Amino acid sequence: MAVVVKWCAATCAVILAVTIVTEGTSVTWPPPPSWLNKTATARYLAHSADWGVVSTISSMFPGTPFGIVQSFADGPVDKSTGIPYFYVSKISTVYANIQENNTVSLTVSEVESRELCSKVDPETPTCAQLTLSGKMIPVPSQEELFARTALFARHPQMKDWPKGHNWLLLKLDVTSVWLIDFFGGAAIIPVEDYFKPWP
Repeated sequence: MAVVVKWCAATCAVILAVTIVTEGTSVTWPPPPSWLNKTATARYLAHSADWGVVSTISSMFPGTPFGIVQSFADGPVDKSTGIPYFYVSKISTVYANIQENNTVSLTVSEVESRELCSKVDPETPTCAQLTLSGKMIPVPSQEELFARTALFARHPQMKDWPKGHNWLLLKLDVTSVWLIDFFGGAAIIPVEDYFKPWP
């Protein structure tokens, strides 16, 4: 993420735009959908976010929930799939944990935009949060090119990570979708609705 400062000569005002930095392109987080449209908000978060917290059951501390910040992409900037793709090393804690139990959750927050939630606490319901749960599995061979292209476009540094760390393309096979984006409690979104074409 980066904060880009643009000077407006006409008004001498400073405009701050929060951006997703991609290879050769910076894309501003678009305005969020209406809080009434839960499905669109869920897909908006899954696509706009570049990272989230992956929660697993620890293999080092048996039975203990364990959250780790993990970069991901659900597609290149111009194409959302709703499927989180990950680039995971075989020597990582995430990999060790999913060898014993590959049921995981991915949580992302609108606070990542640094602008949309700038005036409220991150826990405030209007600062939207999304949790996708399911199994973390290898990316099928027919999806590998798409997944790698999406990840490397959204996270250019990945291409230069140490080859000896044995990187794998993994994805979350989503089985449940939890969202809170307003007061009154969370919404459980049917998976079939979540995966409908968007936007």
